[in-house]
Amino acid sequence: MTESESQEVIAAPASGLATKLRESAAAIDKLVYPAALLGSLSIWFIALRAPLWLDETLSHWQVSGGFAKVWTRSALMPSSIGYLYTLWFAKSILGSSEIALKIPSLIALLAAVYVLFRTARELYGEETAFLASILFCLEGNVVFAATDARPYAFALLATTIATLAFIRWMTQPDLRRAIWFGATAAGILYFHYLFGSILPAYAIYYLVVRGRSIREDARQLVGILASFAVLTVPLAVRVASLYHSRGTHIVLGPRHPILSALNTLAPKPLLVGFLLTAFLAALVRKIRLPDRENFPAILLGPLLALVPAAVFFGLSAATPLHLVIPRYFSVVAPGAALTWALLVKGIDSRVLRKIFCAGLVASTMFVYYGSQGGWHETSFKQAHALANAILEKEQVQVLENSAFIESNYEPLPTDRNSENALISQMYYYPVHSPFVMLPITLNEQTVQLGSQVVSEATRRRQRFLLVSTLTSYETVEWLVSYTRGSYTAKVIGRFDDALVVEFTPILWAAPGTP
Repeated sequence: MTESESQEVIAAPASGLATKLRESAAAIDKLVYPAALLGSLSIWFIALRAPLWLDETLSHWQVSGGFAKVWTRSALMPSSIGYLYTLWFAKSILGSSEIALKIPSLIALLAAVYVLFRTARELYGEETAFLASILFCLEGNVVFAATDARPYAFALLATTIATLAFIRWMTQPDLRRAIWFGATAAGILYFHYLFGSILPAYAIYYLVVRGRSIREDARQLVGILASFAVLTVPLAVRVASLYHSRGTHIVLGPRHPILSALNTLAPKPLLVGFLLTAFLAALVRKIRLPDRENFPAILLGPLLALVPAAVFFGLSAATPLHLVIPRYFSVVAPGAALTWALLVKGIDSRVLRKIFCAGLVASTMFVYYGSQGGWHETSFKQAHALANAILEKEQVQVLENSAFIESNYEPLPTDRNSENALISQMYYYPVHSPFVMLPITLNEQTVQLGSQVVSEATRRRQRFLLVSTLTSYETVEWLVSYTRGSYTAKVIGRFDDALVVEFTPILWAAPGTP
């Protein structure tokens, strides 16, 4: 055998090994984004077994009376009529367990991810679609909404469907697509009124891209407006009544609304990871600016994110409403995800992009899987369970602060079976004892009701319990001060924001007794 023939024999296995290594590397490369997407979706399931928080118990109460009562009960508190009928239907099939009430939201948000993926792929391509979907799944408000028995997951689904319908109409304008877009835009309002803040973004994008074609599109624009108007007529009365009672639904806003908004538009882990990756890319000259011809498409994401944010800030500044609240801001999540995906795509290195994506998913999973509870807001499950454990031994009076701001303005329920939305706080997790509900804040009614309970308990020389939250801490302080000398107060349970305070009478001997 000649020397050249020997070299060929040796080279053949080496060449085959190199080919197999390249094929393996290519297969792994293709799996990075799908694996990252599955990893980001996995964190949604962590809170699936979490107890219902306050607003979720309201949703359950509103559908617990059956189909006939959904409409009337939804009018008692600002609610999504589309979501409540959906939840009623799901509850009829799945039951009323905590998991069963959360599953509809989980399914809706999974569908929203699919629609967002389709939207991004049609606009920018498959890799950007994966990036947008992954970033959307990791956003904190989206993770919260995935297992929240509230309308936000469905509102996000309706928003992504409307966005897909919009870009398809913009790409291939015709009357049928126009009517469908108007119908899907109206569908957003059926799941959350505040998500209607995204509608001006569609109008601005249309004016920028096709503003010169308004006359040509007149028939289609009429079709959009007509289908939107027809479908939103049933909501007109409900919105009008909500407007007239708007002063009773003002929720407390965050202490730092700008930081709250920025954390939704640019979550800190995403921002830090992107800046580090972009810095490395700049060092090796791997930054690519978008081409001019891509301008209309890349404008859509920022508009979908920034326009609703501007609407919320504007209304919060001009009215008493506090709309800069994280769960309201979830409306910007699809637009923010599209925008960040395009920014990441500007890093002209597939390796760096995938390292950034995998690192962000891994770090987020580490944080969520390492956290202990705290997934949702105030829940009364444990507080009521503690109260019931005491009530099994002794029937005592229970005072409880309502956690709804509406309790300051509306009659308080006295019967667990009353048609009063405020009772939802004690409906899913009931207290097995007579109770007196107090307003959320310390006011004249709080003092009057609290004084009556203390007077009756003093006459009988019985202890009583107070279930409250940190929001109503002034009431706790007042009651402790009011009963000083007659009762000793002790916090016997603290569960996140919920408190259980026990008031025990100080026994004294009557004059003339030994």
